[in-house]
Amino acid sequence: MSDPNTFHKLAKDAGNRLSNYVMNFASGATAVFFLALVQDSATRFSTVQKVVLIISLLFFFATVALRLLELHIDARRFFSIAKQLEKLDDQQDWSASKAYTSLRLKLVYGSYITLSSATSLAILFMVLRLS
Repeated sequence: MSDPNTFHKLAKDAGNRLSNYVMNFASGATAVFFLALVQDSATRFSTVQKVVLIISLLFFFATVALRLLELHIDARRFFSIAKQLEKLDDQQDWSASKAYTSLRLKLVYGSYITLSSATSLAILFMVLRLS
């Protein structure tokens, strides 16, 4: 798997996945909005419900932002690998790829935290709303 074309293709694929992530997470946040606003009593949320809903939506949007950034970093990492593989062995420098890999992992784990938080708060909102 040391062919530069393989990594150029991986960079393109990472960019294509970007659209899928954006749509999935945006749909989740939109669903929470829809649930909150479809009832006639949508303007009669308690203060706690409002706070939980707002924080949940912020976590959904933070997740989208982190995943967008992660996919951008992933594409840059693959492009960097492809560029290094095009060079002679003694001219290759892998420091950028290692930095991208480290940053990418932090973004991935961060998005797991924000998505879990957003989902938990959305569930809490629904429980509060239904009780």
